[in-house]
Amino acid sequence: MSIGPDAVQATPSPKERYNEAIRDAAVAEPTEQVSELIPLTPDNPNLVWHPDRQRLLMVTWKSQSSFDRFIKPATNSSSNENQLIWVTAAPQVQQLCRQYRQQNPNATEADLKLRLQQYLGLDPAWNYDVFVEMWVDVRDLFRPCADPEVSDRQCQADFPQSLAADLPKVAGITPRSGIANYQTFFKGLYYRSIRTNLQPFTGLGYTYDWGNPNSEVGASEFILVPGAAYTIERAVPTGDYCKPE
Repeated sequence: MSIGPDAVQATPSPKERYNEAIRDAAVAEPTEQVSELIPLTPDNPNLVWHPDRQRLLMVTWKSQSSFDRFIKPATNSSSNENQLIWVTAAPQVQQLCRQYRQQNPNATEADLKLRLQQYLGLDPAWNYDVFVEMWVDVRDLFRPCADPEVSDRQCQADFPQSLAADLPKVAGITPRSGIANYQTFFKGLYYRSIRTNLQPFTGLGYTYDWGNPNSEVGASEFILVPGAAYTIERAVPTGDYCKPE
């Protein structure tokens, strides 16, 4: 029996939607550049500053085993630029997941985790259990962008033509960061994401939200420079972290 043009198509699975997000993110378009990124500045009232006014509360989502093996025992991020800690600024993700629970009171724990995986541009097959809050010096953070400073609201899509091949002299990337060549490093993030089908990397300062039909702009994302010091504030199971106040 033939299927007519008006036949209802099957709803794509989460994995199919995720793979489509990877393909879409591989080609950046001018319209995907946004000017609403979270700036890490003292005058931003939506951040959580340590009393020392130098460190910020940042958040990463990990499996329990990954947290126990790599994050909990350490006080510094890895010096290897291929083993990065990606973070968001508190409380952006918590606000999103609390709102989700309020709007979807019958949602299961699996529903919640899927929505978070979508929002953060993560593979639905990967396991995540705990949100880890950590204090990080703002000077040890950078955006995964062509211009990695953290104090503005927008990422440039390309490197300036006049930029030398060495590290950009901007806040967030310093000679002590362990990144020998930032342009090479940044391009590596992009090529690894598409060659290995790892994740939809925008390169524009935000995670790719593959669950929102109205906008692919997720959370503002940052990376700890290799070897950055951090202090764990707490590790909270996903369900508890997202409980409405």
